[in-house]
Amino acid sequence: MKNVYLVQASNTYGEGVKSVYLPYAAGCLAAYAWDDETIRRNYDLKRIIFTRENIAEAVDSLEDPFFVGFSCYVWNYEYNKALAAQIKKKYPETVICFGGHNVAPDFTAFDECPAIDILCYREGEESFRELLLHLLDGRALDDIDNISFKRDGEYVQTAFSRHCLKDFPSPYLTGVFDDILKENYNFSALVETNRGCPNNCAYCDWGSLNMRVRLFPMERVKAEFDWISEHKIEYIFCCDANFGLFDRDNEIADYIINLKVTTGYPKVFRVCFTKNRTDFVKMIGRKFNIYGLDKAQTLSFQSMSQPVLDNINRKNIPVENFKRLMRLYNKDKVATFSELILGLPGETRESFVEGLCSLIECGQHDSIFVYPCELLPNSQMGSPEYIEKFGIKSIKTPFDAVHVDNSAESHEIKEYSRFIIETDTLSVDDWVYCIVYSTMIQALHNMGLLRCVAVYTVNETGVSYKDFYDAFVRFSQDENNRVCSGIFNLVRDYSRGVTDNSNPWVVPCEPFGKISWRFEEVYFLKCILEIDGFYEEIGRFLNSFNLDGEAKAALLRYQYDIVKKPSESGEKEIVSDYDFYDYFQNIYIDEYKPLEKVKTKLTAHDKWDVSDLFEYSKEIVWYGRNYARGLLSSSCYSPEVKRNTEV
Repeated sequence: MKNVYLVQASNTYGEGVKSVYLPYAAGCLAAYAWDDETIRRNYDLKRIIFTRENIAEAVDSLEDPFFVGFSCYVWNYEYNKALAAQIKKKYPETVICFGGHNVAPDFTAFDECPAIDILCYREGEESFRELLLHLLDGRALDDIDNISFKRDGEYVQTAFSRHCLKDFPSPYLTGVFDDILKENYNFSALVETNRGCPNNCAYCDWGSLNMRVRLFPMERVKAEFDWISEHKIEYIFCCDANFGLFDRDNEIADYIINLKVTTGYPKVFRVCFTKNRTDFVKMIGRKFNIYGLDKAQTLSFQSMSQPVLDNINRKNIPVENFKRLMRLYNKDKVATFSELILGLPGETRESFVEGLCSLIECGQHDSIFVYPCELLPNSQMGSPEYIEKFGIKSIKTPFDAVHVDNSAESHEIKEYSRFIIETDTLSVDDWVYCIVYSTMIQALHNMGLLRCVAVYTVNETGVSYKDFYDAFVRFSQDENNRVCSGIFNLVRDYSRGVTDNSNPWVVPCEPFGKISWRFEEVYFLKCILEIDGFYEEIGRFLNSFNLDGEAKAALLRYQYDIVKKPSESGEKEIVSDYDFYDYFQNIYIDEYKPLEKVKTKLTAHDKWDVSDLFEYSKEIVWYGRNYARGLLSSSCYSPEVKRNTEV
């Protein structure tokens, strides 16, 4: 028997007993290959390396490896190259094969890592099986599609073809993961109910690899969910590019819900919703919300600029439709989040900031995520022609995973991303400004520190959200405002640090554990540590707006009280001379009513016991930001709030 090893090294998450995903891609390769009788008779799958093990220990664990296959992503590519080099050094006859999303469709990987013998492009199941069969009897590899290999000192690339697999053995149902489950981790699961994407967004490699969507048999899909539930796995991430695209997705949603109700598992089913069937998706998302299965409903845009959308081959839902959906979601208390990408070709500083603020104008108060545009090797945007056309300049920056202890020994080998930091319409300075601005919006508005103040000011004075937050940027640049300027400068320095490789995209934030946080999370947590000084400065900031003095003071007190703090747990009462609760709830559903001056008492019972700083950051910021748990009352989250005007 010839020994085969597969490597899909992933980060582990959290502190204590670590969380990690089961190695789904490697599992699919193994399940498909070992379904072949010839392979079963001649090859032994010794194990799958699924975490970033110590390189020396990983090599020592191998027993006469004949073939080692690596599944490559941005978070493990450098680790894979280092491990491959050491395997080749100890076992020079071992066949080393690299595949996955981070393998460019050329010979680059050969030059980067001479230990590699074979490159596998696109989907890997068929190529992997054929490689094992050909290597078994020494056949030439030329007739295997979608690979490159070395021969007589030259690189050989075979024909590209599209695979059409839609029914292949499941790694869950064939026992591939049985030994892995014995290890001491909190496992999460990846699933596919279909494969492929009908879209062709320039920044993404999904559609470029395979635009045809293939549905997997429903019997298999349900059996996998049964397996996951039986093994008490709490978290499932669904890898479908567009969940909700097909009518049967509603049946799948109901099946998952029934499993949770009857067995308790899974607890979370995370999906990427399609943007093209808004009402159908809303129905599914509402059910997920009722049963606590999904954190939030996705309503993504990437950019609000039409020239940018034209450049990246993308169409958004109409803004008026988005505004209608936000009104309905907020009315039903369904959490939502929207995404923007910074650095797309055609975007300017002005268009980005205006687009960001327009999302708030449409009712997206709770959750906006902004990501730097990353050049992926298999995307249209990553091609030399596209880069030249739009004057794209990128940097190779350390890839540190968020909410991971990036100081651990397993991260001695740094991974890297390629971020776009300049185009022919966006300078590096503009990029930094946009990062700082979006960080501020996410921390202060979405996560809640300044949201009530902003919403009230906009609705009572007629200024726009852009006017309001532009003014706050100017206020934060005044060194006399110690707390606001200190945090603003910290985030600006971090953002500038990304462009010159002084720091990665995520950073630690003591005393909130050893893990790394996004910039907006750091902004929020730093404000929480100096909460009294922060709101003292906000009081001065509000003097620049024409607000009623008595109402302004009550508003500031309400904003302070409504923010969840580390020292608070259990029941909390908030008393005000104004009915701010009803005022904001009406605005969230786009039904403005003037603020009523009436003595009001809110009683909020929040189940999150967060007296410990790390638990606070984990439950409120890490797990809870999509729900806006930072506020005791928001558009989507009200933890048993009782409103009483008979005080």
